[in-house]
Amino acid sequence: MGFFENNRLVELITDYLKTQFEIIKLDIQEKLEEIFIRIFKLFLVATGFGITLFFLLLGGSEWINEALESRFVGYFIVALIVGLASLFLFLSLKPTKNESE
Repeated sequence: MGFFENNRLVELITDYLKTQFEIIKLDIQEKLEEIFIRIFKLFLVATGFGITLFFLLLGGSEWINEALESRFVGYFIVALIVGLASLFLFLSLKPTKNESE
């Protein structure tokens, strides 16, 4: 009798562990789906901001062109400003020697 009861106990523990493993797998899957949805939404928002910034810069360039009575100087000025801002952001991303140690 004791041998069969031990087999049943092992079977119950095995089933319990399998169930817990499935629950953990489902939890991880739910978390991954939430992360992917957030990334997709962030991508859409960033795209919208990028398009908005593009048209604002284009409008600003046209305004500078009109103010300077030129056809292209406004584009160069806006490109220079954006280039300097990009360079500043790029340099701020590089770790200094003190941070890496």
